[in-house]
Amino acid sequence: MSVGTKIRKLRLQHKMSQEELAHKLNIAQTSISNFEANKSIPDFLVMQKVCEVFDVNFDYFSEDKKSFKVKKNVAGIVGDHATINNNIPEGILENMLKRIELLEKKMK
Repeated sequence: MSVGTKIRKLRLQHKMSQEELAHKLNIAQTSISNFEANKSIPDFLVMQKVCEVFDVNFDYFSEDKKSFKVKKNVAGIVGDHATINNNIPEGILENMLKRIELLEKKMK
């Protein structure tokens, strides 16, 4: 089940409209619609808020336990390749890594 499908399932279980969830997350209703339609993936900060609103952890959104290879020194990880044992859904992790790379470029 995709991240968007799981968000929709939680929203419906809590009898919440897309507008209500968007308000709680401080984002646009169209963003909720796009997540649920699997047109986009929420970033890490939005996912943190989703977890808080529905009282779930990131494990709920993981389909399986994967390890991801990281080719950069990210957040103190040393070496050419490091493995992150991850409970964060893959698309969200990729988004986080892109943001870290952008921050690293800005800091140089």
